[in-house]
Amino acid sequence: MKKMDAMYICTTPFQVMSAISLAVDKKERADLYIDPQFDEAAALGERIRAQGIFDTVVVLDDLESIRKVRFAAGKIRRYSAVLSLYAHIDRAAEEILLPDRVYRRMYATRNVFIANILMLYISKRDIKTKTCYFDDGEGSYDNVNTFRTAPYDKVIKKMMLGTKKLRGCRRYYMYSPELFQEMHPDNKLPIYKLPNFNKNERVRTALKEIFEITDDKGIKEPVIIFDVLRERVLSPENDKRVVELYDRLRREFGDDKVIVKRHPRDSREYDEAIRSYPYPTIPFEIICLASDPSKMILISLLSTATIMPKLLFDEEPETVLLYHLYRRENGNDEDRDRFFELTRKTYRDPDSIKIPESEEELSRIIEEIKDRLRQAD
Repeated sequence: MKKMDAMYICTTPFQVMSAISLAVDKKERADLYIDPQFDEAAALGERIRAQGIFDTVVVLDDLESIRKVRFAAGKIRRYSAVLSLYAHIDRAAEEILLPDRVYRRMYATRNVFIANILMLYISKRDIKTKTCYFDDGEGSYDNVNTFRTAPYDKVIKKMMLGTKKLRGCRRYYMYSPELFQEMHPDNKLPIYKLPNFNKNERVRTALKEIFEITDDKGIKEPVIIFDVLRERVLSPENDKRVVELYDRLRREFGDDKVIVKRHPRDSREYDEAIRSYPYPTIPFEIICLASDPSKMILISLLSTATIMPKLLFDEEPETVLLYHLYRRENGNDEDRDRFFELTRKTYRDPDSIKIPESEEELSRIIEEIKDRLRQAD
């Protein structure tokens, strides 16, 4: 058997970034498993291999045992597929894992299905692998279900394990342990800090090469508007008001000073005069690798991408959130308030995050930004 320090399981580019940051920092002998739930996962795996950070990089494609669950139609068929999967957990684990490997630790995020399968397998076989959860962005902080297990899942696991207790997470690795603990005050598990990207040039360089983010893909405009899927969250009236605000910001700040970052899943056509960032599918956290987050002014209805400079780079650009002025048709703004208010508490300068309560307050903020842009020229 080949003894390894760790295995990492990732299903998103953000998770890959966090795994690379943690693996470089810990200098462990580790394997990376990618569940390809995003485009170009195979190509990304090849570029990660070229970096030599992990011993082996595995892209888990076409797993028969997993596919049956994912494509089961309806609750009854899904429950049946899950039960069958748990009943044959050894076969499923063997389909996932590299043969003849023993890991001291498994790093994953909470809702990764493959990690949950392996946790069940580890418990059933009494394997000594310890499970650690690492940062997955906003959802790691404000997900109210972080410490809950679905009742039907408890029943199924008890049936499979008998009286054994399922081995769960042993520790967390988060970019902001303070924010995580504030959001989850009942947490009793140890929380360790994930290193910020700007603290390690090896990580920055590797990520830029892996995600093919060159300097010309950085954002040079000082004011960045983060758009949302407006047709899903705003009434037609508020959608129109937001468009009018974008045009106002363009006129107030100047065409060369402001740009819109569209939501990656936004496929609508727009007639707006304001310029859009030309690579809309690149996540903002990757764009920051080729930009200067410290000089940004971020404006959005409620996009949590606005806190990525703080989480990943420990930079605190001025952020203006507008969701008190343009109410969503659906959604709980009390939960959003709690998240951003607790996020504010982790900033060295809490006033960096502004949430205007009136059009007059927003106008004052716009004038202040105009003055700073004028002085910078």
